[in-house]
Amino acid sequence: MFALSFPCQLNDYATRLCDGVNDAAAGLPPGFRVEIKTGVNYGDNVAFNNLIQTSTQLGPAGLIVFPSGPAAQTPVLNQACARGIAVIVIDSPADGVSCQSSFIGADHAQLGRLAGQWLVDNPAPTREVGVVALPPGQYTSNDDRVRGFTETVEAAGYAVVATVTTDLSLDSTRRGVTNMVTAHPDLGAIFSANSQIGQGTSQALRDDGQVVQLTADGALTNVPSILDGTISADAAQDPYGMGRTSVEYMVRVVQGQPVPATTYTRAEIVDAANAPAYLEAGGLR
Repeated sequence: MFALSFPCQLNDYATRLCDGVNDAAAGLPPGFRVEIKTGVNYGDNVAFNNLIQTSTQLGPAGLIVFPSGPAAQTPVLNQACARGIAVIVIDSPADGVSCQSSFIGADHAQLGRLAGQWLVDNPAPTREVGVVALPPGQYTSNDDRVRGFTETVEAAGYAVVATVTTDLSLDSTRRGVTNMVTAHPDLGAIFSANSQIGQGTSQALRDDGQVVQLTADGALTNVPSILDGTISADAAQDPYGMGRTSVEYMVRVVQGQPVPATTYTRAEIVDAANAPAYLEAGGLR
């Protein structure tokens, strides 16, 4: 079996994902083996698709894939399907994969709702809210997080008055957030749709203690910012559980056993109250 994702040491999230895969691999039945294959640049769809095609040609029993978009890997994954290779998709849903046995990942709308509910329970100075996210349509997970957050806060009387899109670079995020705060001086809170965006938002608002910052993913690298009050709350997901469950499910699929079509991993809000324990535990595990 091959697990295809970005490099394991790329960031905290990737490290915990690979830890889950490797821990499950240590207890595999006889005859099973998992190999993690990664691309140098996960954002390069051509390179990632070539990696999938090369892996398919090696004839594995199954592929565990973290897609880089809802349809970016569908054609090459369907080539694997045509060869009788089982496919499990993790983290971000993919469309049109004919042999997908299961999707395993966070309920991304729930992550948004968790962040939104924290804001409802811990009101910002004003009811004007901004959102910083990836461009709509690029990742289903991003869109679901924004939707879950927006629906939750708007139902409580908040208004999303500005949305900024970013390419994940710190410069792009800092610039967008700075312009948003300048245009909306009464902004009470900002939701960043993932941890990397949250880091850029934090840098842009380093000297602005009036805006409540919320983010999602639960990156361990963000915990110091929670402890010092820069970030108020982070909706954490469980990449370790995702990696471990994906291997366990693939074994069952290869053995001809049924697995759930969709499995959502754990999620919880991390704020100043539980951040020390979360950091000590190494995130959700």
